[in-house]
Amino acid sequence: MPVYTTPFGLLSLPKSDQPTPGPRIRAELRGLKLLDDVATMATTWSRQLSMETGNTVLVSGMEGFELKIDVLKTVEAFLCNNDTHIQVELYRGRNRTVGSVERICILHDHTHPGCAIADAMVSLVLLGESNWPEGPTPYTLREFSEAAQIDRLQRRLKLGLIELTLEDLEEIADVRKALELGIPIAAIDMLCCFARRCYTCKGLEIDAVKRYTTPLFEEIPEEAIRAYARHPSTPSDVLFLPDFATVA
Repeated sequence: MPVYTTPFGLLSLPKSDQPTPGPRIRAELRGLKLLDDVATMATTWSRQLSMETGNTVLVSGMEGFELKIDVLKTVEAFLCNNDTHIQVELYRGRNRTVGSVERICILHDHTHPGCAIADAMVSLVLLGESNWPEGPTPYTLREFSEAAQIDRLQRRLKLGLIELTLEDLEEIADVRKALELGIPIAAIDMLCCFARRCYTCKGLEIDAVKRYTTPLFEEIPEEAIRAYARHPSTPSDVLFLPDFATVA
């Protein structure tokens, strides 16, 4: 049985009547070296030793989710069985020992026969580094992609106590779009609507809502906030505005 040393462990290829051509093996070994370099520089991926095989898998996780790529299992299946699936599993649940595990179907684009499947795993790792953008991310990873975007926005805006939904994400995106279009009053109106929902539906106190929406209000000109405070769409909106806007 031919065995090759890789950065992710030992790549084992069983003997067969039709041995894997050398160029395909060399292409995968080069691809695995590139994958190792990319994973080393990545900030959203880590390495984990597989208790089953002793090889290294790549892991990207957040609260409630964990995505695992079995690198060598993917390459072995591709070289030995022409299986073009990337071996990916999605773990759900804050306690993974009792959470669900789902095998995710991700196909390697094999329209270019000379391409190594390791290159497809490089692309998948880079998608994670780009926070799983909606367009190029495989549809089967949509749930993980949405969770990653929410997690990243919570951390960037320090909204740790606010559990964001997709509706919240869309509303925050609309706020920024209104600012780009030069209509800050509309942005404030939408942001206050978000703040009211945090208070009424998410159970946060007014001071907490103000504290955690401060990074969003800081993107809006102060004069626009003061103008909105004089004529709010809903009287209670003034409770969520920065203090400078309501001080006489």
